[in-house]
Amino acid sequence: MVGLRLSMCATLCAAVTIVSAADITGLPRTCDDQWISIVDKEDIDFYKTCKVIDGLGFFIGHDFTGPFEMPGVESIPRFSSGYLLPKLRGSDRVDDGVTSVSMPDVKNITQQGFLIGYVDYVTSVSFPKLESIVGDVVIVDSSNITNITFPSLETVHGAVMLEGSFEVINLPSLRSVKYLRIRSYSSKLDCPALGKELGPRLNLTLGEDDIHLGSGYEGFTCRGGGQTNDNWYNLTEALAGGPSDGSGEGGNDKDNGAGAGDNNSGAGVLSVGYGLGTALLIAGVMFI
Repeated sequence: MVGLRLSMCATLCAAVTIVSAADITGLPRTCDDQWISIVDKEDIDFYKTCKVIDGLGFFIGHDFTGPFEMPGVESIPRFSSGYLLPKLRGSDRVDDGVTSVSMPDVKNITQQGFLIGYVDYVTSVSFPKLESIVGDVVIVDSSNITNITFPSLETVHGAVMLEGSFEVINLPSLRSVKYLRIRSYSSKLDCPALGKELGPRLNLTLGEDDIHLGSGYEGFTCRGGGQTNDNWYNLTEALAGGPSDGSGEGGNDKDNGAGAGDNNSGAGVLSVGYGLGTALLIAGVMFI
């Protein structure tokens, strides 16, 4: 599959089951551990003493249950909770039991982005000081997350792709991103209003050398739920003076983030999950 940018692949590969290096070796935990999977309070109590975590991965383990709160940490290489793909029929994979996520002091994600996928019990996500993310931001099909707010996030060195039942999306500081694609199944998200607030200040940095998913994954598009086709925004059309709010053809069936594939919530990661999953499986990555 020619598709997702390479950094997106690296981010989403976090969906595999990860075991901490300390668990594998039996050695004590250290702030220099390359792979960190938080599975209980003891892990939180240790790693929250690490101001900077410079390893390769930082994950909430699938076996973790209850609220996840880790103050003190200011920099992590990536953040991942959940899975890349929906649970297949007959699968015995563990359903993540985390109910909320809070890292109140994190300012930077330095390597491979941010992923929350298919976590059924999470109701809130809080990163109030997060300013910069290297890699992509993907929040997908976690139905109890209705509010996405990153008050301090200014720069994403990658794409932002959000799909779920969002009622509020608040990115008041965002200035730079490769592209931004939002799909909400809630009619409470007002895409035209979000577009008018956010669109004029965005610097879209997708380059010719970036591998991406095609014309529907460029620029800034937002599609909300509802019985009409007017809950829609397309920055490219807005800048060109076209029907950016869905009143024309682009807001109905044009593949700018609102095509037929978008009507099936959970069918894949932003309507492309199975394609990416298949490609990674062929490459030898097993999702469970």
